Amino acid sequence: MILLKHLVTMVVCTFMTATAWANPHRLDDSLSHTVPPNVQMQWLPLTPGQSFAGGMEAWLRVNIRLDTRDWAGRRGRIYMVLSRDQSSNVEAVWTTQGRLQPGRLVSGERSLVFAGTIPGATLDDQMQVRLRSNADWQSNSRRLNFHFELDVD
Repeated sequence: MILLKHLVTMVVCTFMTATAWANPHRLDDSLSHTVPPNVQMQWLPLTPGQSFAGGMEAWLRVNIRLDTRDWAGRRGRIYMVLSRDQSSNVEAVWTTQGRLQPGRLVSGERSLVFAGTIPGATLDDQMQVRLRSNADWQSNSRRLNFHFELDVD
């Protein structure tokens, strides 16, 4: 019993220490932009036998430019984050030109897009992004709050 108690204490302390080391820095991505600048979600086509709309989707290109000058030459991990809002969840799936990793995330999550040594003052790439939401999308206009965070090793 004492051994189990010590093991649980060690696991909790290790988790707390790892959490304390995780100190995400929000990266300046103000020079990033989407093409087109505004995207309209389109209804997904009905499939045979389906009696209701399956959701909505949109495709866009995002030219990413992250200001990494303060961390150039240091090792770290960069995450793309999609903040949750009061509307329906959004799924983003993307491919890249190779500087950043392809991936997927849903509202309220973050997804790893880079791990390693920060190469310089900026980190640039281009993403092809598919946005998808459920049929409960209720707004004609909605701003999605993507941003990037860096955890330095």
